[in-house]
Formats: sequence, structure tokens, C-alpha cells
Amino acid sequence: MFTAFLKPQMNPMDYEVILGINNRHNHWTLVVIYPQDKRSLFLDPLGESKQDIQKCLQITRAFMRKKGCSVSRWTCDTVKHPKQQDSTSCGVFALKFAERLLAKEAVDFPVSTEAVNSLRFDVAVKLLLNSDPM
Repeated sequence: MFTAFLKPQMNPMDYEVILGINNRHNHWTLVVIYPQDKRSLFLDPLGESKQDIQKCLQITRAFMRKKGCSVSRWTCDTVKHPKQQDSTSCGVFALKFAERLLAKEAVDFPVSTEAVNSLRFDVAVKLLLNSDPM
């Protein structure tokens, strides 16, 4: 569910936020870790179950423990967010969730087919504008 790519010597407590966009069974979700607050968020574009949030808590605590951090009183929850209306837009939603959370904005945006297509276009443009020329 969650694989961290921090270098072994990096201390998660040095960061305000750590993001992980995860793919499991061809479905993208987002995990956000706030190390100083000892909390995580789990956002699934299809919606979260209590079991999903509990599993995220267990994995986050194991990750932080492995990095030498205290995990007592660690929490995991979710925030209100739009749900995908199709079977193919989970990746776009996970990216938009991350963008909104990093901007410290409400995780809210339109989910019509046209709006999701516009989000896809925005992602493509941002990737192209931030890519090295070949």
C-alpha cells in the first residue's frame, strides 16, 4: 500500500509533510504524513473505509518506527474530498488531492467529465513545462 523512497539516512521529522501516491491493483490513492503532528491522511478517490484508514495507520507507524521516530499517539484520518465518477480518473484525483493539500486548501473541485478532462490537460501541461528538453 505504501512504499517510501526516503534515503536511509533521511529523518522524516525534518519534513513538514511527506506525500506518497500509491498504486495498488491499478488504483491510485494518496497518503500524506505530517511527522511533527504525528498524523497521517489517507485519501481514496473512490472513498475510504475504516479498514483502509486503520491499515494506513499501521503502515505509517511501522515506517516511522523504522526511521527511529516515536509513534505513540499517532493518528490517521481522511478529509472530505470529491469522489471519482468513473473507473479511470483515480490518478488525476490523487494528484489533485496532493496539490490542494500542499497548498493548504480545501480538497474540493468539480468532477464532471469536462472538469476531469481539464484536470488531465493541466497535469500534462505541468509535466511538459517542468521537463528537461530532449
